[in-house]
Amino acid sequence: MLQPLPDPSNRRSSERFEMRMPVQADAGGRSCTGASTNFSSGGACIELEGAQPAIGDAITVRFAVPGLPEQIEVDAEVRWTTPGEQPKLGIQFRAGHQRLLALLVAGVIGAASSTASAAATTTVPTFDPAADSVMDMDSGGERPDQQRVLEAFSKRYDAIDACVVDSRGKSEKQMGGEARVAVLLNPKGATPLGVNADLPEPIIKDRRLRECLRAAAANAEYPSYDGPPIVVEFNFELDPGFEEVPAE
Repeated sequence: MLQPLPDPSNRRSSERFEMRMPVQADAGGRSCTGASTNFSSGGACIELEGAQPAIGDAITVRFAVPGLPEQIEVDAEVRWTTPGEQPKLGIQFRAGHQRLLALLVAGVIGAASSTASAAATTTVPTFDPAADSVMDMDSGGERPDQQRVLEAFSKRYDAIDACVVDSRGKSEKQMGGEARVAVLLNPKGATPLGVNADLPEPIIKDRRLRECLRAAAANAEYPSYDGPPIVVEFNFELDPGFEEVPAE
């Protein structure tokens, strides 16, 4: 059985999505304009004209989302900066970002991993982990490459984050506890034979969130191998904090 993903609490610092969007920002008593360069589900990288807030400063950013008549206002904290004529800032969302995240899920993130609502169901069944497996006598004794399995699952974290955002709705409260996803791998690769998901208390009975997590895990591109079906488990913090790092 594979081990859980390493350091899952930092998972959101690794995935960014390029999107340039006009912004207005208030920082240190000054207002300025600029643009976003990329987003993650926890924050954004923005370029500002005529202002360079310091790390740790509170900042209010208004995003001009294409197609919307009004801007979306988000409170954030500056986590990193790079100097220059148009300094870049890494900001971590603090409040007011739920609507922006929902639009990202439906657009940028959704293009890569489907929207939370569309991903809320899957045709992959659950399975009984205690049941005997049907052995293919022609199969070999190979086991799937652990690193490739981990990489396949880690690429679904944006879909998992979308599930969490959708489940929280307008609430700003962070979901606590760990989730566990068990995947019955298909030796032929890609779509698994089964996926189970267990939620922490007090949301253990949240069927919509559980099905969304199952769908997110089921859509990973798992590797093929010459061997019997095996179960791999992934334990991760369901709703970790955000850790923003400068884009290289």
